[in-house]
Amino acid sequence: MRSNCLLLPASLALLGSAPVFSQQDPLTLSAGYSVQTDSNLFRLPSSANLQNTIGKSSAAETIGVTTVGLGFNTRQSLQTLALNLNLVDYSYQNFSYLSFTANNYNAAWEWAITPKVTGKFSTDRKETLNSFTDSTNVKQRNLRLDTTTRFDASYALDGPWRLIAGASTTRQENQAGLVTGSDFTTNAVDGGVRYQFATGSSLSYLMRTNKGSYLNRPVPNTGAFDDQYTQLDNDLRLRWLMGTGSTVNANLTHINRTHPRYGQRDYTGFNFGAGIDWALTGKTSLSTSISHTLDAYATSNSNYSSTDKISVSAGWQISPKVGLRLKNDWAQRNYLGSPSTTASSNRQDITRDATLSVNWQAHEQLALSASLQQSSRGVNQANLDYDSTMLFFAAQLTY
Repeated sequence: MRSNCLLLPASLALLGSAPVFSQQDPLTLSAGYSVQTDSNLFRLPSSANLQNTIGKSSAAETIGVTTVGLGFNTRQSLQTLALNLNLVDYSYQNFSYLSFTANNYNAAWEWAITPKVTGKFSTDRKETLNSFTDSTNVKQRNLRLDTTTRFDASYALDGPWRLIAGASTTRQENQAGLVTGSDFTTNAVDGGVRYQFATGSSLSYLMRTNKGSYLNRPVPNTGAFDDQYTQLDNDLRLRWLMGTGSTVNANLTHINRTHPRYGQRDYTGFNFGAGIDWALTGKTSLSTSISHTLDAYATSNSNYSSTDKISVSAGWQISPKVGLRLKNDWAQRNYLGSPSTTASSNRQDITRDATLSVNWQAHEQLALSASLQQSSRGVNQANLDYDSTMLFFAAQLTY
C-alpha cells in the first residue's frame, strides 16, 4: 500500500518538471451534499430474521454524503494537466458503525512530444464501502481501497495507422476478507495497433498480459486458492461514428487465465459486447447494449462467473437546463468451474435494476439531481434473493 500512496506526490513531481503552464482560471472549488435512502441496505431476503441478523427491526437506511473538492485543470501547447482532490464524508443514520470519511484523488497528464507521439499518465485513489450483495458479515464495516496508475503512448504512422502501448498497476485492499478472495495487486503491459478512419471511427487490436498476486493468502491451503495468476487478453474493438451524433461500439476479447500452483483454477473463454447510442432528435436519445463477461470468482465450488447483460436507456433533454433519463438493466450470472472433482456450483442469479433520474442545472454554478432506483435479485438457491428501493437527492456547487 505504501508504494501506491506515494504515487500522487511522485506524479505531481513529474508533472512539475514539465513546461510551465498558463494560469487562466485553472482552479475549481466544489461542494456537494446528497441524501440517499435504501429500503434494504444489507441486501437481505424477505425471509430474514432482521432482529437476529442486524439487531434491528428494519434494514432501511438514510445516508448523508458531504463532498468538498479541489480541481486543477490547465493546458499549454500540447500538454494538458488535470488534478482533482475530494474529501467525502459518509454519515449513516441507523447503522452509524458504517460511517467513514474517504480521501480520493485522480490526476492525469496528457502529454505530447510531437503531434505524432502522444500519451497519458494517470493515477487515482478511491475509498468505498464494499457492497453487501455477497457479504455475510453485516455487522462489520468493510472499506475497500482501490489505487491505479497507468501510462499510455501512441505513435501515428503515415496514414491512418497508430501504434499503441501501455502499462498499469492496480491494487485493491479490504478491511475484511471477501467471499471470493483476498486483497490483490496486478501489473499489466499491453501493445497493439489502431486504424483511425478519416470520419473519426476506429478499429483496434491489443494484446495484454496481466500478472497478479493475492496478498495475505498462504499456500498451500486446503481450498486450492492460489496466491498468483497470469492472464493473457487478446482484445479487438470497433468504434463506428454513424453521423448525426450516433455511435456503435463493439468488442471481442479472448481471455486465458492460469494459476501456477492450482491449475484446476484455470479458465479460458471470450468476453464480447455491442452497443449503440442513437441521437434520435436534438433532444432525445436512446442507448442499448448487450454483453457477455467472464470474471474470476474463486469459491469452494466455482472458479469464475459468466454474466450476460442487457441494458436499455432513454434520455430527454426537456430544456437546456433540465434532463430526464430512464435506464433498465437485466443480467443473468452463472457460477462455473470447480477446483475439485465435485460438481461445479449450480447457482444462477437474475438481477434487475431500473432507474429514473432527473438533472437540473439550476444555475451556472449549481447542479441539482434526483433519482429513483428499484433493484432485485432472484437466485436458484435459498436465502440469496433481495429487493431494494433507493431514493437519491443531490446538490453540487462549483466555483
